[in-house]
Parts: sequence; C-alpha cells; structure tokens
Amino acid sequence: MSVRPNELYEFGDFRLDATRRLLSRGNEPLRLTSKAFETLLVLVRNRVRVMTKDELMKALWPDTFVEEVNLAQNISALRRVLGETPRENLFIATVPGRGYQFVGEVREPVDPPEQPITDLEPGAIPESTREVKPAGESATARSATRRLNWAWVGIGLAIAIGAGTAGYFLKSRTTVEHGGHSLAVLPFQPLAGADDPDHLGLGMADAVITKLTNIRQLPVRPTDVAIRYADPKQDPLQAARAMGVDTVLTGKVQKGPDRVRVTVQLVQVDSGRTLWAQTFDESATNIFSVEDSISEKVAEALALHLGSEEKLRLERHYTENIDAYRNYLEGRYEEFTFTPDGMHKAIEHFDRAIAADPGYALAYAGLADAYTTESDWLLAPREALPKADAAARKALAFDANLAEAHGALAHALLHEWRLDESAREFQTALALNPGSVSTYFAYAEYLASVGRFDDAIGTMKKALMIDPLSPEINAFLAWDYYLKRDYDNCLLTSHNAMQMFPDFWLPHMGSGMCYYMKAQFPESIQSFRKALEINPLSTYSQAGLAMSLAKAGRRAESLQALENLKKMQKDTYVSPVYVALVYHALHDEQQEFTWLQKGYEDRAEWLLWLRFEPMFDGQREDPRFQELVKKVGV
Repeated sequence: MSVRPNELYEFGDFRLDATRRLLSRGNEPLRLTSKAFETLLVLVRNRVRVMTKDELMKALWPDTFVEEVNLAQNISALRRVLGETPRENLFIATVPGRGYQFVGEVREPVDPPEQPITDLEPGAIPESTREVKPAGESATARSATRRLNWAWVGIGLAIAIGAGTAGYFLKSRTTVEHGGHSLAVLPFQPLAGADDPDHLGLGMADAVITKLTNIRQLPVRPTDVAIRYADPKQDPLQAARAMGVDTVLTGKVQKGPDRVRVTVQLVQVDSGRTLWAQTFDESATNIFSVEDSISEKVAEALALHLGSEEKLRLERHYTENIDAYRNYLEGRYEEFTFTPDGMHKAIEHFDRAIAADPGYALAYAGLADAYTTESDWLLAPREALPKADAAARKALAFDANLAEAHGALAHALLHEWRLDESAREFQTALALNPGSVSTYFAYAEYLASVGRFDDAIGTMKKALMIDPLSPEINAFLAWDYYLKRDYDNCLLTSHNAMQMFPDFWLPHMGSGMCYYMKAQFPESIQSFRKALEINPLSTYSQAGLAMSLAKAGRRAESLQALENLKKMQKDTYVSPVYVALVYHALHDEQQEFTWLQKGYEDRAEWLLWLRFEPMFDGQREDPRFQELVKKVGV
C-alpha cells in the first residue's frame, strides 16, 4: 500500500520515517523487523484512538491467520527498542480488553531533513488513516499530541471512573463519527506568576462543566476525569485527544482583592483552530455572571440549538452567596484529593457552604457524595449512609432535577440495601445526566448486587471505553468477574491493570482474591502482601493475607495477621465482615457469625453481595447464614 512522500514523525528522541522505513534515535538507525516497524507505524498513524487487537492483526497480516501472540511479540520488541520499562509505558499503552494506543507526544516536521537509507526489510504498509490538515495551519496546531498525564494514575481510592451512554465512546471520538460535538473543560490555570489559593480555577471549570452538562446534545467530560489534566504543563490538545473529545475549553484566572480576570479559549482539537476566545474582567462578586457568559458562549460557538428548559438551566445560579460559593469550591477541591484528611475537610467546607446558604442544592449534593465516599472506608456505613441519604434528599428538595443528587441518593440507598428504590434513582440520575462518572460505576455495583454480572461487566466496560486510563475502573472490573466466578478473566483483568498502573494497589488485591478462590495460596499471599506494600491501610488486603495464610496451613501467622487487622481500627474503619472472612478461613464458625452479625449492625458494604460471594458457597444451607440473608434482604 502507498506511503505519502516525506511521511515523517518524531516523538521523544525518536524519528520514524515511513518513506525510508527507518526508525532512528538521534543519528543512530535502530533495527526492527518488518512487522515490528509496521506495527509502530500503524499505531502512530492511528494515535487518536485505541487500536483493537483485531484491527492491528488485520492491518499487519491481511491475508494470513496468525496467533495473537505474534502481535504481543511485536509490541514487546517495540517497547524494548523504545526503552520502555514495565513501570513506565511512555509511548505504547495497553488498554485492557481492547488493544493498544500510541500515547507519546508526536510531532510532524514540515520540511524533514534527508535521512540515510538503511537495509531494513521491505514490506507492505497499511494505508494511512491520518486526518488532512488545512493549509496555513501552524506547526503547533499540526502536532498531534498524545502524551498522557501519568501523574494521576496511582492517586485516589475511588476516583476518575469515566462514564457515558452505551455507545458514547464508540460514537463520539470525533465530530464526523457522532455528528455533533463533545467537550472537555480543563481546570483553569492561574496567570503566570499568580497563585490560586482558593482553587478558583478548578472551581470555575467545575461550575462550567455542571452548567454545560444540562445540554443533552453536548457530551461533556466530567470534572473527575478532566482533573487528571490539571498540570499547567499539560498540552490541552493532547489532553482532549486522550479524553476522546473534539473541542476543549481552557482558561486562565487571576483574582485580585476585589476583581477577577478570566481569559478563556475554545479550541477545535483536530485543526487546533480557535473557535472562540474572550477575556472577562469583573468584580469578584460577579463570578457567577462570568460562568454564565462562558457557558452561553460555548453553546453559541458550537452552534447548539438549546430548548427553553436547557436555556433556563444554563442560566440558573445555585447560589448568589459568594461565601457559600467559595466554600463549595474548597469542598470540591478537597474531595478530589481522595485522602482521609481531604474528605474530612470537604465535609467541613460543604457544611459551611450550607450554613451560608441553606438552599444551596449543589452543596447538599456534594455533602451527600462525600459521606457516601467515606462510608465503609473512613466511617461505619451506619453512621455515614443516613447522613448521605439526608443530604441528597435535601438537595432534591431544592432542585428535583439535580442529577448529582439523584446519583448520590441512589448510591446511599444501594448500600442501605434498599435496592428497588436505588434502581429508580439510578435510572433518574442517568436520564438526567448520561455522562455521570460516579453514577455508572455505582450502577454497576447495583447490577452485581442483584446477580446481573454480565450487565455489570458491560456497564463497567462502557465506563472503561470512555476513560480507558482510569486506574479504578480497570481494577474494579475484576470484582464483577470474581462474583461471576470467572477467575481467569478476573486475573487477566487484574494483571492488565497492574501493567498499566504498577504503583496502584487495587489490581494486586483483585488478583489475590482470585488466586485465593483458585486455591493458589502462595500466589494470593504474594498478591495481598504487594497490595499492602503499596497501601498499608488496605484493610481488605490485610484480611486477604490472613485468610490466605490460614488456607496455606500457616495458622500462627494467620492469627497474627488477624490481630494486625484488628489493630488497624485505630487508624481507619475496619469492616466486621473482613474479620468474619478470616474466621471463616480459620474454620471458626462461631466467631465468623458473631462478626457477620456485627457487619449487619454496621450495614457493612460487603453484605450487599452476600447471596453471591463465592467464599460463602459452602454455608448457604446453614440456618444462620439463611437468617442473615433474610435480614439483609438483598
């Protein structure tokens, strides 16, 4: 197939010359096999999207049947030549369950210099699918930047779950594919040399996202996905491509004693063309009108035709109280840190926002979400869930169409074991905002709790397609395979997540659970220890270690690990069900059911899956177990 003249790409220290079939580093030619070279070229040409394994194999071996291992060998060879390590894939990322994507920052020189010709093997190269750039475009705009911000991949305990409708990722990667626009709003940055102690930049971006989410025809990436690209060094076009949108809104903000200046720019991702830009210089108390103007101008620039209800919701102010607003912004910032201290501070700020404006629906929704997050992590569910429930209902009393409040209420009801009510709230939340990250993730929990494992897996994969580089969604997908008793796919999913996020503890915990059920106890011990090495406060990993030691016949070590689990209660909440599972492994049924009863009294999260937890398969006929299932009511 054809190769266009002077088809040249640069990334890092490397130069890829398609015409001469040469990969070089500096002035040094690097030898690759023909298929490895073609694999790299196909990935670079199609860097704006994930290439499935089937697509790659058809492109590389169009008329030949080959095993998938051949593709894996080419990828492995490329990673060696590119100098990648198992802990840092700077150029080629594995997207579990889908394929590969080239994620390095790519430059296309306008006038490439002559390069020496090498004696690499000739071979057919698939037709390029590159986009055509308009004449006169700047070199900066011409660059197709794909380097991902890996600084965020190991942060947080349950964040960045991408979400959307079933076909959203497949149909909205580009304007051409879905016939409309999609948008990412990056956290606004302080002007050069300025500080942002009030986190106004993140807060304004979050407010604009909340407003634009009301436009059903415009898919908007949620804040907990966009926040990954908060680094001021992050290239906006690169971030937008990573999020799979065709337009990106960026901004800079400077706050003085009495005034605030905001400069914003809406850019078309494919061409790098500015669609709209404006500077606002307003009184600090007029920040709400600035957010209104930005949202309205974005809609105008994208030629969106808004209905009357959409216009009203776009213009709505959730508060006119500047102190309430500032505390809400601080609460959102602290919530996104997903640390124990950050979560406690978030609740304090939301409470202050509500005190300043008792009718602030968004602040109540934020409070509900914070309490739901703390449940079974930092607080006992019996303490956290009623507070989350009450705050969500208060938010809905002020705004019955607030998707965030319906989602928070659905999640709280789910963990209060009120499944029918929870299902209705999930449906309402998703109808109001089909792009809600947290709602899709929690809805998958609901589906698993009623035994719809394939639907839960499908829902998680929808979220994964929207945000393929989310550490949590990649790791938690293993949980649904675990409940389905598909331990091989559970392990495969966990190991793929480890490859993508080697410093993240959840995949190691997931693999430990699956090894445990496969009775591969040396492996489960190793997995749980690795999880604890990364996150010493992972209470389930500590329980899993104690369970695995018990099953391996190392009773004394198991009892010591159990004692260490109980001691962890000084620093964090320890679910009684985790203790019960250790006693189950130790064959101490009296203590097991004593602690399960404590878990029932605490409304422990794990009991949501009581009917399906594989570890209890041998006890389902026990009257004590049947009575517990009846009381929980799931």
